Amino acid sequence: MDIIQSVEAIRNNHLPSAETGVSLVPWTLPTIPEIPHWHDALEICCCLSGKGVFYFKNREYDLGPGDLVIVNNTERHTSKSYRGFTCSNLFLFFQASTIEQLDFQLLRPFLYDRDRFTHRIPGQLPVAREIGKLILHMREELSERRPAYGTLVKSLLYHICSLLLRHYHAETDGVWQPFYNKYATVRMGLAFIQTHYQENIGLDDVAKAMSLSPSRARHLFAEVMGERFKTYLLQLRVQAAQRLLVQTDLPVEDICEQCGFQSTSSFYREFGRLVKETPLSYKKRCSTSDLYPNRPNSPNE
Repeated sequence: MDIIQSVEAIRNNHLPSAETGVSLVPWTLPTIPEIPHWHDALEICCCLSGKGVFYFKNREYDLGPGDLVIVNNTERHTSKSYRGFTCSNLFLFFQASTIEQLDFQLLRPFLYDRDRFTHRIPGQLPVAREIGKLILHMREELSERRPAYGTLVKSLLYHICSLLLRHYHAETDGVWQPFYNKYATVRMGLAFIQTHYQENIGLDDVAKAMSLSPSRARHLFAEVMGERFKTYLLQLRVQAAQRLLVQTDLPVEDICEQCGFQSTSSFYREFGRLVKETPLSYKKRCSTSDLYPNRPNSPNE
């Protein structure tokens, strides 16, 4: 497998299936969180066992069995298990377009004001219990792959999003429509970045993908994403490098190049600033400890 194929295999790890519209990933939270990150897809975490914590920019949520955490594809977040309470979860990933084509209002729970939104739905609430059962049913269908399982899985996804819409209706009322219009524009820029982050791209390239002037693209990107374009791109590249360091045996120089850094010195500098250790020490720590339980060949994978 060449370097580019390695990068694509890792990036596509949570890519929803064309047949079902979803990716359902068992994931054990590490005891030390990764740097804050995001995914291309919308995300619902369903905690199965243990105790952990989810971190967002301005808030954090304790996580226990039955709890749900809702995350859109623009907000940076991270999570960890509490030591001695390994936190096992099912992460449901799906593209906004999958539910948008049925009823775009189903996106309302994911188009929120990040400063006011309550990401966690406690497991003792009836809606959390009902959604948890639907996710487990989805896991069963994906495992058995019986006739028409793809259609049934999509119907389960629509059911889940409909329940979320009811739960968050009051919290998102009056907020989601203006945000939806802005998000639709920024989404074109995000797609360009995800496809070209390995290249030497800049704001002008992203603005062109969004059909906006660089000045307007800069302001709209910061408004929707909550951070500047340069910050977003840098964190995306470091996040990709982290995964390659742990999941492949590629040399650091190749990882640096394939993640879009223009020199090894800038890669080491920015990686150390964000991760607080060198690339090689990060690789050694995550490959020889239980701090990264989902690495390849792990019993939790």
